Amino acid sequence: MKYLYTTSLLSAALLLTSCGKDSPQPEPQLQGRWHAVSNTAYNFSASGQLISQEETPDNSYYLVITPDSMHYRDIRDGNSWGSNAYTRQGQEISYGRARATIIELTDHTLSLRFQDTGRTPGMPYQEVEDHYSR
Repeated sequence: MKYLYTTSLLSAALLLTSCGKDSPQPEPQLQGRWHAVSNTAYNFSASGQLISQEETPDNSYYLVITPDSMHYRDIRDGNSWGSNAYTRQGQEISYGRARATIIELTDHTLSLRFQDTGRTPGMPYQEVEDHYSR
């Protein structure tokens, strides 16, 4: 009986200690090399209603993100397609005239949604989402 009581007490103690909070996972890193996979074009009416969307495979380039700049490079020869300093505030990234929202960021995937910064009010517009992997 004493053995049963001790075993029950130890089991209860193990159960209580195993219910502790897990340590939080660190946020995935934005910095690194990202390979283009596809882009999705979202077409909107002048009132903001989604009219159509089309995903297009695109693996012609890769993106290298450092703590302060973004470098687009050709997948075949590494030639530069352009480099820009950027700023990040939360999920928003700005560089040059471009504005993007981080839609998804995991250890292996990145999706950036670019707003139409030259949009004319009262006119149809398009937003593009670039999808990457690493």
